[in-house]
Amino acid sequence: MSVMLVALPIVLVEAGSGYTVAAIVAGAGGAGAAAAALPVGWCTGRWGPARVGVGSLGIMLVAAAVMASSIRPIILGPAHFFFGGGALGVMLSRQADLTARVPSALRGRAMSVMGGSMRLSILLGAAIGGILVDLVAARGTFLAAGLGAGIGLGAVVPTARRPESEVAPVGVGGPTVRAVARLNRRPLVGAGIFGLLAMATREGRMVLLPLVGVALELSASSIGLLVATGYTADLLLFPVSGMVMDRFGRLAAMVPAYGLLAVGLLLLLLAKSTFGVLTAGLVMGVGNGLSSGSLFTLGSDLAPKEGAAAYFAAVSLVTDGGRVLGPVLVGAVAGTWGLDAAAATLAGVMALGLLWLVVVVGETGP
Repeated sequence: MSVMLVALPIVLVEAGSGYTVAAIVAGAGGAGAAAAALPVGWCTGRWGPARVGVGSLGIMLVAAAVMASSIRPIILGPAHFFFGGGALGVMLSRQADLTARVPSALRGRAMSVMGGSMRLSILLGAAIGGILVDLVAARGTFLAAGLGAGIGLGAVVPTARRPESEVAPVGVGGPTVRAVARLNRRPLVGAGIFGLLAMATREGRMVLLPLVGVALELSASSIGLLVATGYTADLLLFPVSGMVMDRFGRLAAMVPAYGLLAVGLLLLLLAKSTFGVLTAGLVMGVGNGLSSGSLFTLGSDLAPKEGAAAYFAAVSLVTDGGRVLGPVLVGAVAGTWGLDAAAATLAGVMALGLLWLVVVVGETGP
């Protein structure tokens, strides 16, 4: 997914598309994730996490092949929509599996490992995505992203073929998504709106940094490495996130973490050179690393014992709206007032999210 997020803005802007079109196509993956949330929750409860993982990775493979057939926005946008839906299916199926296996007292650390593995993939994808655009152009880059999804099949196909070895799917025989949403309205809205604002900031950053690199006239390889450098700090800190969440509470980890993400975006306003952008990216990386697994943990803390998979799907439906909102905000604001204004807007969105987290959600840990 991160290969796509880095490559798409670079490819489209260099092909003559404006910031707005590039951001909309990049955000189509988030729209696909939001649209897939409820179907994925239903399928996970009915057929189990492993088989949902296999189907989701298959969708990503097909979507990547379609993207490799053309670099026109009218093709890339819908294909990225389905690619994002597949990525969401992988993530939710893994979260449902871990929630069934891991007790609450260890949940922060378990979910931070899951978040850390995703950050490793973002680090590699960001670096590889920019290099591949320079080496094999857009179509080869999109095929490489599909290959990554294909490799993932090896992790889930064995369990899908032997469902008796899998933990009983969360939510089997339980309430429907609609019933779960009705019975858990307050925690769902609390976690969902914070997740929406946090995800909007994270995803907006993934689109904003490549656009800043293009504005500085850097090569695609340099832009990819620039984005990846911030994720190095991000990756190194994920064990700290889980330990702090389990020992001192969820807010003790999340408030400083997301606060640093907002500070890094404000530093981007002052950055007029590659070094300045690198510094801002590192600060954002530290903040994002300290928040590793926090949204997974928050969702798992608040999930009901009956119908957990359906609850995850409902929360994801709200949260993944941020994956659409972030890139669209960046494209709309940057196209009208410039990239500095886009950075300030994302910082404001994150500040609003922190206020919501402290005042409305509160502490959810044991």
